[in-house]
Amino acid sequence: MTGDHSNLTLNVDGRHPQIPPEYHVMVLLVDDQAMVCEAIRRALATETDIDFHYCANAREAMSVATQIRPTVILQDLVMPGIDGLTLVSQYRANPATKDIPIIVLSTNENPQVKG
Repeated sequence: MTGDHSNLTLNVDGRHPQIPPEYHVMVLLVDDQAMVCEAIRRALATETDIDFHYCANAREAMSVATQIRPTVILQDLVMPGIDGLTLVSQYRANPATKDIPIIVLSTNENPQVKG
């Protein structure tokens, strides 16, 4: 997968992309807790069209993301070394990752942390 959407076709109305049946989803999880990785890996294990990748070190996440070009990034909000929101800013500043959807995960209930 090249990371662009050139393999998408438009629906009959010409407005919404239609994903071809051979399309595979590539998920990158960035989280320092192996238990979270294992839970998500197990949840996705039966999905044959999903490739799952895991990065435990937030400082390596940008390099991994530019290398594998995931369809979506799941990442922890609070990690050692670099916080999740800073990492989101780095993804958005990089042309190779700026358009990748990001889902930020957190068990922290503090609204100031999630703000």
